[in-house]
Amino acid sequence: MPTKKVPQQHVPIIAEHDTWISVDPIIGCPANCAYCYLGPIGLKAKKPEPRVSPGEAVDMLCRYLAKTRGDMDATRDFTPVCLGNYTDMLLAPENVTYLRSFARELAHARVNRPLVVVSKGHMPRSLVEDLGSLDIDMILFSSQSFHRTTLDVRTEKGPVLAPEQTFRAARSCRDSENITMVHYWRPITRKCVPSADWALRTVQALKEAGCRCSVAIGLSLGAGIDQQELIGTGLLSGPSDTCDELWDDAVWQDINSAAAAVDYPVYRSTSCAIALATGRGEALGVWDGRRGAAKQCLPCNCPSAQRSACRVLTLDAPPSRRSLEWIADRLGQDVSDLSVLPGRRVRVAGEVQQSMISLTLHKYQIELLPTSISAERAWLGRFGREGGNE
Repeated sequence: MPTKKVPQQHVPIIAEHDTWISVDPIIGCPANCAYCYLGPIGLKAKKPEPRVSPGEAVDMLCRYLAKTRGDMDATRDFTPVCLGNYTDMLLAPENVTYLRSFARELAHARVNRPLVVVSKGHMPRSLVEDLGSLDIDMILFSSQSFHRTTLDVRTEKGPVLAPEQTFRAARSCRDSENITMVHYWRPITRKCVPSADWALRTVQALKEAGCRCSVAIGLSLGAGIDQQELIGTGLLSGPSDTCDELWDDAVWQDINSAAAAVDYPVYRSTSCAIALATGRGEALGVWDGRRGAAKQCLPCNCPSAQRSACRVLTLDAPPSRRSLEWIADRLGQDVSDLSVLPGRRVRVAGEVQQSMISLTLHKYQIELLPTSISAERAWLGRFGREGGNE
């Protein structure tokens, strides 16, 4: 499907992403990872720069939610809020301070949504205790690739955690009632998962440390990735024409077999991990064959109780007239221009922004299938591409 290059000169403070609503009041990450999409837009190995205060960020979020979901029953949409997709909230002291204040403001505003943070850093015990005192559920995605265990060339420079430090960080959160630690395994390649035995030992260590589950992500080769840097580290053997996720089935099999052996969930979708952490069925329809269940859901080692929570869900109810009118109005089209397909999927003519695809998915569980996607981020995501689904 044709796509545009990503215009990343401006990062919106509030944006819809595939799995969550991204809140980005801070840009710039102290880490310098070879595979990171922040490189070409000049935001890695950079001092974090706050753009608005925590209170202002929460106010902006509340206004955005009222604008996009004000017509909805509050119990229908639990799309999480993810703070800091263009920085790392635990790698700089000022970011930790910001996170503490933002969480307090979010709890005070009674935004009934999980707070997600993705980090390569350690959550200080004082912050664990502060967040534990708030009426808010938090999911910490601890990003650990294990490159430092297996690679001679550093792919992750800066104040990022070594593997053993990640295990200790998970253990420090185990007694928190409202903070769930999830391991973000990104990217998985044979270079960083050298053998099935190694995978078994590592998955066992993750479970013993207290991680609730892991999410495995392939090597991204999208518009925001410098392939030459990946080649220099050995993660990529040579230039590739792939403009999406590079996935290694053999490596996944090693990880997934290890997960089954030690009874530890490992997923291929971030939203599955969020569903497990919050005790809900998965919200984006990953479990449906028309949205890639054969690759994204069925092969994963998932607890039977969680599979049961998803099994009762369905995408068979056709979109309502009201939801189709909303889509047509947002796209400047007529309802008759929309083609409704099975599985709550709607084909539309023309180019549609990534944020619109995500918002429609979150709000109505409808997946838009446009002629082309207007890329707003360095990664294209799974949804909105008919050829990429089943």
